[in-house]
Amino acid sequence: MKTNPPPVTRLADYRPPAYRITETTLTIALDFSETKVSAQHRVRRCEQSQSDLVLDIDPEAVRLGRVGIDGAALAPERYRIDASRLIISDVPNQFDLAIENTIAPDRNTALSGLYQSGEMLCTQCEAEGFRRITPAIDRPDNLARYTVTLRADAKALPLLLCNGNLIDSGSAGERHHTTWHDPFPKPTYLFAIVAGKLACMEDRFTTAGKRDVALRFFARARDIDKCAYAMAALKRAMAWDEKTYGREYDLDLFNVVAVGDFNMGAMENKSLNIFNTQYVLADPDISTDVDFEHVEAVIGHEYFHNWSGNRVTCRDWFQLSLKEGLTVFREQQFSADMGSAAVKRIEDVAALRDHQFPEDAGPMTHPVRPDSYIEINNFYTATVYHKGAEVIRMLHTLLGAGTFRRGADLYFARHDGQAATTDDFVAAMESAGELDLSRFKRWYSQAGTPVVDAKTHYDAERERFEITLSQHCPATPKQPHKEPFVIPIKAALFDRDGKRMTTATATATAGGDDLLVLSEPRQSFVFEGIPSPPVASLLRGFSAPVELRHPLSERDLALLLAHDDDPFNRWEAGQRLFFRHLLSGVERLRAGRDIAVSDTLMRAFESVLVQHEHKHGENHDRALQAKILTLPSETYFSETQEVIDPALTHRAHRGLRRHLASAFKPQLLARYHLLNRDNDGTVSPQQIAARSLRDVCLGYLVSLDDDEVHALAADLLANARCMTDASAALSALANSGKPDRQALLDDFYHRHRDEPLVVDRWLRIQATVAHPDTVARVAALTRHAAFDPTNPNKVYALILAFCHANLTGFHRPDGAGYRFAGDWVARLDPLNPQVAARLVTAFTQWKKYTPDLKAQMQTTLKEIADLPSLSGDVAEIVSKSLEN
Repeated sequence: MKTNPPPVTRLADYRPPAYRITETTLTIALDFSETKVSAQHRVRRCEQSQSDLVLDIDPEAVRLGRVGIDGAALAPERYRIDASRLIISDVPNQFDLAIENTIAPDRNTALSGLYQSGEMLCTQCEAEGFRRITPAIDRPDNLARYTVTLRADAKALPLLLCNGNLIDSGSAGERHHTTWHDPFPKPTYLFAIVAGKLACMEDRFTTAGKRDVALRFFARARDIDKCAYAMAALKRAMAWDEKTYGREYDLDLFNVVAVGDFNMGAMENKSLNIFNTQYVLADPDISTDVDFEHVEAVIGHEYFHNWSGNRVTCRDWFQLSLKEGLTVFREQQFSADMGSAAVKRIEDVAALRDHQFPEDAGPMTHPVRPDSYIEINNFYTATVYHKGAEVIRMLHTLLGAGTFRRGADLYFARHDGQAATTDDFVAAMESAGELDLSRFKRWYSQAGTPVVDAKTHYDAERERFEITLSQHCPATPKQPHKEPFVIPIKAALFDRDGKRMTTATATATAGGDDLLVLSEPRQSFVFEGIPSPPVASLLRGFSAPVELRHPLSERDLALLLAHDDDPFNRWEAGQRLFFRHLLSGVERLRAGRDIAVSDTLMRAFESVLVQHEHKHGENHDRALQAKILTLPSETYFSETQEVIDPALTHRAHRGLRRHLASAFKPQLLARYHLLNRDNDGTVSPQQIAARSLRDVCLGYLVSLDDDEVHALAADLLANARCMTDASAALSALANSGKPDRQALLDDFYHRHRDEPLVVDRWLRIQATVAHPDTVARVAALTRHAAFDPTNPNKVYALILAFCHANLTGFHRPDGAGYRFAGDWVARLDPLNPQVAARLVTAFTQWKKYTPDLKAQMQTTLKEIADLPSLSGDVAEIVSKSLEN
């Protein structure tokens, strides 16, 4: 590799900063091509043995000017700049530091620091973007109070926003200014600026403590009406956080800005949240039902960060899950309370299995609290966020809701205004629950997905049922051997008629389930007074992020699918039935035989399809029906195989879908028409649930690729009442073999070409078409007027979707998909390393594929490794992927 990765940063090497900046005053003259920054820092020494002040700087982004201490300019020999540091020698114990520098936002294609997005300027400082604005102690454990004055041309940049409260504003000729003060100390990564031509939507919220808060959303004038749903979601989130966690908002102003060019989903900067447009703009004409759900979830997530991330921040980046895992869990609770808790849980687990489980099994595997990193941007991962949330959920399960809430209150009280660690959070839970969680903390320090094997034995004579659980965790790099995890497994027993059996144990949860806590390599749990052989429902609600191996017959799975009162385990039973047939399908196809489906699955599928209501509370929900009828994703199914053959995997998946569609075509058509008849296009739980089930029916029917279904989809597109209708229909038509599909795609683009988010959907639909020529079509679309390689959303919609969500296209036998992706990694890395790094993750599992595909993926990785001036973001992923 021509470019060595940056040096490794290790948790074991953590030391508090030798100096701290306690107060920062910034005066920033904003300009697209040359922004001038004047910084005044109050600095104090913390470590007497160090005399040099070391500040973080990106010399490629920052052109340094004057440096001064206590009003006197420093001679050039007093300071020096290396690759990433500004080092100032012989400084006093306490002093005022002045730095002047310039930056060029319009040339900042990495979208880190201060950059241009259309007619506006904005920032992204997490994780290490502040050093691209001005030199600083750019680490999360240095908290300072900020006073910031922004100056700009009033015509070019009429809106000037920063963190905190507005304390002054004015104008002089063509220039104007605003001054902001944030009374809460914060690290540099939470600093934010937005300046530009934006419209405003304003509302108000009164907190439980009677604080009147102005809520303001900013977006392009043509988009401002699309912020209404997000505004309502924000108010719901604020009220929910007060009720559920006792957390009130702490300032008089809360600003949210929609930005079209953004690497991430959104950013929780104190009082000035910056959002990727796709997670704040929502309207039935441009947004699907899923988009609305995502907007509400992300709005909640960023708001909840005000306490779990801002008021209490993380000490170092190894503790990233302290804020992200906790906040994802809070977001999941909020979303569950706003909609269907059952469907939300299924969606969260499906996402975990699709994204985090493969991460745990690949070269980029790491613990929830990593012990080292090369490039911090690569650790904004499913492990940190979603497995981290599962760790919090397990604490909630083990302690119970009331004790967990007391622990959260204690955590916020102990560490308000501080930079904390995961150990601090667990310590608060220990204090609240008066228990020892030292062994539980292995979830933070050990990588990999634990495997739990379950075996059962029924003793009829003694009416005794025994469940024996054993655990092991596969070896991961640097961790060949793992200590036992503490794994909470919720359980219930059902008789052969599907009735819940009464169990008398001391470990029952608030929901009535038995809680089996597996903390040793092997443990047995005994249930007395069980009059007949039961069927065990284990890992209810997916109570731990593990792979459960519990051998159940098809008959037992069908019983749980029909009768389990845990919605997640009903869905899971169906998934396991599907999974068995997918595995069988791969083997049958490999042997040259046709797909076969058992009578048990056929009866179970029909039963769910035609049900109108179910005896269990939530199970009449059509959205839950839709989830149960949906096959496991090709991604998850392929990742569970020892050797991945994408072509066979896709054929088995498509074959099972076609078999079921052919067998139940009349029922699927009848269900489709019934559900579509009452569709009015509005965004309500009932309408969303009905459309989700309708679209699952359409998805099965589309696999038949016949004229009747094609006409059905074309009619849905022509008479779409909302974007959910149009998107489902367009996806069906794009995946068809009919000659008019391109004309329909072209017409859709011309009708929506002025809506960037709809254009992204149009690109994504085409990128994920399962057809051998898709790679050529995607390559052609990179030359289309709709595509912009400098905009992350466009790259994610087209190229990333093709690489990660098109199993047959990306893994084409001739390697064309790999070469296409490799070429784009090379093109994007100099522009935006974070985007390029996301693309290259498509190759990380290369060793699991068939020999011919494995060789071609390895070749592409080596070609990327040999690129000159490869970024640290991409170099780390490539080097770890190629390691033996």
